[in-house]
Amino acid sequence: MEAPKEVIDRFLNPGEIFFGGPEFRVRTLLGSCVSIVLWHPNRHIGGLCHYLLPMPADIHSEKTHKYGIDAVSFFLSEIKKYRSQPSEYYAKVFGGSNMFLHEEREILKNNSASHVGARNAEFAKKILDDKGIKIISEDTGGNLSRKIYFSVWDGEVWVEKK
Repeated sequence: MEAPKEVIDRFLNPGEIFFGGPEFRVRTLLGSCVSIVLWHPNRHIGGLCHYLLPMPADIHSEKTHKYGIDAVSFFLSEIKKYRSQPSEYYAKVFGGSNMFLHEEREILKNNSASHVGARNAEFAKKILDDKGIKIISEDTGGNLSRKIYFSVWDGEVWVEKK
């Protein structure tokens, strides 16, 4: 599908989420956070989330898209609202970098905070598999930040690492 005549750009901050149609281009900036991109190849709809942690420490905490579990729950409700099935979507997973400097790694090496990026990426892969959503691409790990650009009309995602 060609780009629409008028593209609506959206930028997502940490903890924000988007789901919509082919007139959108969605961007975000990731470090240890993770973005899941979902795209329906026939209907040209999709979404992008930017979550900080897989799950809240307190199971009774308020639902918010800063947690992967809540972001995926939102995606599933949007998929249902659009009268589609999770298995009809393709997923791409980005982020999960280890953003701590070498000196900080020594201080934090026994602290789970030093592994938050890896835990975020592992969570995304597991929950997508559990929900029957095929991951067709991923760029996770490392120690660089990523700028993500997702064009909903064609499902393309561009990644710029710094």
